[in-house]
Amino acid sequence: MNIQELMTAVEYKLPVINVILNNNFLGMVRQWQTLFYDKRHSSTDLSMQPDFVKLAEAFGGVGYRVNTKEEFDAALKDAVEKNVVAIIDVVVNRFENVLPMVPAGGSLFNMMLEYKEK
Repeated sequence: MNIQELMTAVEYKLPVINVILNNNFLGMVRQWQTLFYDKRHSSTDLSMQPDFVKLAEAFGGVGYRVNTKEEFDAALKDAVEKNVVAIIDVVVNRFENVLPMVPAGGSLFNMMLEYKEK
């Protein structure tokens, strides 16, 4: 969760494409707090964040912000063709959960395949 790697990739001309699944939260942490800590959310809201498109450009790469699969496909194609460092900031539903997931201390037999809000 740092950004200095972007500078290194630009410096060495490594065409790394970084994809951010951006729900404006520390999504996995918020999900754990919801599921296992009685919805006691703490320090997970990332509503105040940089413009990742401008950040990529500031480092000498290219940036894209996308909202649909079609926009993602176009951004990915463009980034591959340009052969430079890129960030694709994918805007996703703010409260989308990441599934499947394995609870702490669990095994694959305890894998959660769905979660329904109570």
